[in-house]
Amino acid sequence: MDRRSFLTAGSGLAVAGVAATALVPKPALAARTGAPTVFDFGAVGDGNTDDSAAFAKALSWGAQNGGYVVVPPNTYAIRNTIGWWSSGDSFAQWGLLGQGATLKSYITNGADVISMNCYNTTRYFHLTGISIQCNGSEGCGIHMSALSPNWYLGNFLIDSVSVERAGQHGILFEGDVFEFTMSNSYFQDNKQNGCTLAQSHNGIISTVNIVNCFFSQNGNIGMACVNFDGQYGGPTDVRVYGGYARNNKSYGFYYNNGTGGAALHQCGFENNCESLQPGDPNGAHVMSGVSVKMRDCFGYNQTGGATYLVRGWQMGPCVLDGCGQGADSAMAATGKSRLIQVNGNSNANIQMNGCSGGFDGVWGTGVKWTAVNCQGPSPWGNLNPSGTMSGTF
Repeated sequence: MDRRSFLTAGSGLAVAGVAATALVPKPALAARTGAPTVFDFGAVGDGNTDDSAAFAKALSWGAQNGGYVVVPPNTYAIRNTIGWWSSGDSFAQWGLLGQGATLKSYITNGADVISMNCYNTTRYFHLTGISIQCNGSEGCGIHMSALSPNWYLGNFLIDSVSVERAGQHGILFEGDVFEFTMSNSYFQDNKQNGCTLAQSHNGIISTVNIVNCFFSQNGNIGMACVNFDGQYGGPTDVRVYGGYARNNKSYGFYYNNGTGGAALHQCGFENNCESLQPGDPNGAHVMSGVSVKMRDCFGYNQTGGATYLVRGWQMGPCVLDGCGQGADSAMAATGKSRLIQVNGNSNANIQMNGCSGGFDGVWGTGVKWTAVNCQGPSPWGNLNPSGTMSGTF
């Protein structure tokens, strides 16, 4: 058994425009698209000359004029932060349309590679078709923020983007940032989280769709929903459709405030919590406090410490539908691999439908559970694959 068995059928990525991105002379490209390119703002694209100022000018032009700037498939050296600060409300579609472009970071002072800061209402930004290759001495690969509840960044798209080896987070959304989609993207080998969605400065992150994205080998969490303003709270409506999280030092996904009305659909997880030993009761592919909803998700372990597919402290209805947890090698030898660790208070009700992997839990909590057509071990004995069992811890 290997992780390929658990990849969903829809996990192949389609990167827009890659098939047609042979190096085209600048005049021909501009004539074909009718849009300016980063060369029109001074970019060189030889992988050595600093192009950061050209990209900053391109972003400024796009926001002010409501237009797209094409980024041809060259390698662009970035030696200073590509900074953008809003100067007024923006309601037209704008952004950078990469065609297989690579941004190579030479930043060594902990600054972000791309930093976008909203002080107005900003909508309809697109960032597509760009790979950011970091060196580990910068900050975040991409940092997008609206640090006040009085303005926001929303209705935007991040698609076919990859960030690798950033010194902090691969991509960080911070503050009042909502109603956006991130799709077909990779975040790997970053020193902190692959992707972080953080409520901050009293802003709210909500209504986020993450589609067919991959979070692997990051120094902390694959994808994290947190609150920079306090210990508790955070985004609750972050939906994930497909994709994979593997070999992260900590959790694959982390929901500080639970999934709320959102759910995880057809997500795969492998060997997360690498900083823990197999069988550790604190290890899980998904940490979700308050509540959790997962459908057709599967966790698999050989050497990672993610003992559970999901764990947390629950205080409401939780649903696991068609989910499973499997183990091999060192994890299987512990005999402790389970679908879920049941924990929380007496308001929690764990509903498992057609799941495999079994469960354990914390006694005396009053958490109720029901397993319909499930299989695997439990404190009440093996679950019934063709019937219903229930109980209270």
